[in-house]
Amino acid sequence: MSFKKIGFALVTAISLSFAAVSPSFAAEGTSATASASETVLHSGVWGKKSQRSAGTWEIFQADGKNYIRLSSDFKTRGAPDLKIFLSPKTAAESNGRNATQGSVLISPLQSNKGAQTYEIPASIDLASFKSVNIHCEQFSKLWSAADLA
Repeated sequence: MSFKKIGFALVTAISLSFAAVSPSFAAEGTSATASASETVLHSGVWGKKSQRSAGTWEIFQADGKNYIRLSSDFKTRGAPDLKIFLSPKTAAESNGRNATQGSVLISPLQSNKGAQTYEIPASIDLASFKSVNIHCEQFSKLWSAADLA
C-alpha cells in the first residue's frame, strides 16, 4: 500500500471517528452559524477560480480546537481529487500551479455539496495563512479560493 493511500485511509478513519464521537460537528446537517460555545475566527464566500463554488465557509474555534466548516448550501462541481487547503497566498495570488506551494492540506472534501466540518491540526498557526482553497490535485486545478478575513 502506498504512502498516499495510507495517509488517505488515516485521514478518512480520523474523520469518521471524529464525526462519530462529536455529533455537534458532524458533517451532515451542521449549521454554518456558530453556537454560543464557538468563536468564529474567519468567514466568507467562495471566489471562483476554475470552478464556481456556492455557499459560505467559516473557521471557528470550539473547545480549544480550530475547525473549517462549509455551510449546508455549499455546492461545487465534483472532481476525483478535491481537497481543502490553507494557503500562505491570497486568493488572487493562487492558481492551479501554485495552490499547494507552502499550503497545508486539511482534508479531502467529504462531498461536493452540503455541510461538512474539518478539524485543523493544533500545530497549524492560522496567522501564517491568507486563504482557504479547494483544489483538485489530480488535475492541478484550483476550484475555488477565499481570503481569510
